[in-house]
Amino acid sequence: MSFLRRFTDAITLEESDGMKNKDLVPIPIDRRKWGFPAYLWYWGITSLCAVTWSAGSSLLSLGLNGNYAMGIVVIANAIISIAAALNGYYASRYHIGFSVYQRVIFGIRGSCIGVLIRAILSVVWFASQAWLGGLCVNVILSSWSKSYLNWENTLPESVPMTSQELCGFVIYLVLTFPFLMVPPQYLDSLLAVATFMIFFMGIGITAWAVHFNGNNYGSLMNEKMSLSSSDMGWAWMYGLSSWYSSLTSGIANQGDYSRYNKSTKGCMYGIVLGTNLTGFLVPLFGILTASALYDKYGTYYWMPNDICMRWLQDNYDSKSRAAAFFCGLALVVSQQGVNTVGNCISGAMDLASLCPRFLNIRRGSVLVMLLAWPTQPWLFYNSDSVFLTVISSFSVFLTPLIAIYICDFYVIRRCKLKISHCYISSKESIYWYNNGINWRSIISFAVGVAPGLPGLINAANPSISISSGALHFFQGSFIFQFAISFCVHYALNLFLNETVGEPDKTDLFNTYKPAECKHYNLIPYSTTNSTDPAIGASEKVFSEEEIMTVESVH
Repeated sequence: MSFLRRFTDAITLEESDGMKNKDLVPIPIDRRKWGFPAYLWYWGITSLCAVTWSAGSSLLSLGLNGNYAMGIVVIANAIISIAAALNGYYASRYHIGFSVYQRVIFGIRGSCIGVLIRAILSVVWFASQAWLGGLCVNVILSSWSKSYLNWENTLPESVPMTSQELCGFVIYLVLTFPFLMVPPQYLDSLLAVATFMIFFMGIGITAWAVHFNGNNYGSLMNEKMSLSSSDMGWAWMYGLSSWYSSLTSGIANQGDYSRYNKSTKGCMYGIVLGTNLTGFLVPLFGILTASALYDKYGTYYWMPNDICMRWLQDNYDSKSRAAAFFCGLALVVSQQGVNTVGNCISGAMDLASLCPRFLNIRRGSVLVMLLAWPTQPWLFYNSDSVFLTVISSFSVFLTPLIAIYICDFYVIRRCKLKISHCYISSKESIYWYNNGINWRSIISFAVGVAPGLPGLINAANPSISISSGALHFFQGSFIFQFAISFCVHYALNLFLNETVGEPDKTDLFNTYKPAECKHYNLIPYSTTNSTDPAIGASEKVFSEEEIMTVESVH
């Protein structure tokens, strides 16, 4: 046997083939561990992280004051919670993730379109959040050592980062690695701890800032605005779109964690409450703190880690060091929560679906972490790079996808999916469409994306002028693109819905509890195995041939 063959055999996952492995099939009963609190923590940490703290600045830059900005946050969060709940229900019902669902939408072969878009976004956002996590690590280390706080940079000026930043980044990645070894169904504990820590940190920093400013929260909340009624309307529209864009990846990722639910109701309630309750607080903390500190320092502090470093630079005493340490610890833990769950594992699921024989969630997570280096996130923060602006506008691509998912699942398929056929790579699958590609979804996606591209180009390079119509479309893209893709997808499928099919009659993957099998009219997993002894033991992943055998028997 050749070395290459031995190496391939060594890294091939157990019970895997070209379509699936244990992480891609529907979640079995013993891994469905997320209840209502877990989804509350999931959206809690998504809404309470450091990036969201600074998001209020983008709303104020539109010419709005704090009160109007918070009004936008409330409305946008309501929209986001509805979109996330709708987009997560397919996974809550059938217990498959985002990557497998792409096979339903784009076809067995065409699924790589949606998977690659989100995989790229996950890698970039992981790298960006990891760099920010490294800055938070530096807060902790600076509170321990004044020498570290004043560490003189030894890197060449041509390198757009300092020695201290590089050290913090490396330490953050080292701290991340153990969390990547934890199965996703157990990460709700990390999210709970992170949510509580960052919540109380936010209260503490905000209370300190207002007290430090003489119990005055400054002028940002009630600042006079000079926008015309038309400009005000488009500022609101762009504000809603901007806030929605900042959380579109969370909406798209929802299916990856809804599949771990104990009950559908608990999942849906957790999504809605988590988004609307916690999503309101941190932008408010950020605006109040920035407003209060502006009166004292003459500059706006939008990042909590910068505030902590200012404490240490102004007065390196025991109180400042203790406050910086505990706030830095809360920030690091929150960055681990939001980055591991929201970016790394989601990206890993995408990579696993592209190469299921060799990549599972654990291996894919490590690969996403390693890709943080070639992504060079230090350029996002320490140079004039517009890449982060472009990535922040990636909702131009994700919004049409979300519209197609919702239209396809609720309107076209009436919530009926034949999950077993997601793992058949031949024309026997109803999701084979045209040689494995669903051109209707691709057309719906392209038609929805195209009108938003001029605005995306302008965001990347403002010197390129675009028409006012194209600009306004981009400002309201989360509504306009959604409507276009939804309507086009519905129209294309109106007379071409022969691939809808009926749900499976058997629980092939030990996914459902006995009561759920009864509710959904499914033959239980144990019955399936006993009916066909050739299939084997009760804990296994079926092959394509076995799936079709069970279907023919039942």
